[in-house]
Amino acid sequence: MRRFYLLAAAPLIIAAAPSWRQQALSSAAPFIDKANDEWTRAIVSENAEVMAAPYDANGIFIGPDGSEIRGREEVRAMYAKPRPVKVIKASIKSEGRAAADPDDVYEWGSATMTVERDGKVGHASGRYLTVWHHSGKHWVITHNIAF
Repeated sequence: MRRFYLLAAAPLIIAAAPSWRQQALSSAAPFIDKANDEWTRAIVSENAEVMAAPYDANGIFIGPDGSEIRGREEVRAMYAKPRPVKVIKASIKSEGRAAADPDDVYEWGSATMTVERDGKVGHASGRYLTVWHHSGKHWVITHNIAF
């Protein structure tokens, strides 16, 4: 009898333990949420340091036009360039996340902005796909594709 109870209890213990997928998503979530929240304010204040901070030193940004920016410092420089439009308000919506392995999480979503150009107010939006990688105690962006 004792053996039956031990075997019957084992699946319950395994089922209750979080999988590596759940662990990766839970571990990455605070970094993703923080970066997204900070981006909404930093794009308005034109704070390139904050927008580039989540990137890995060798992270890659691919723009909607297919342009490729390599490295955190180059991403920072891209965000620091003067723009013909002023972002008045921005929001970002993380629409999904999937763990590819214990150290890589894919996140996708959309961003919307209210912009001003030549005294005229308009709206812009786009979609994105970001790869987050577990590096030490942090999660960093290794690839970010804007559509």
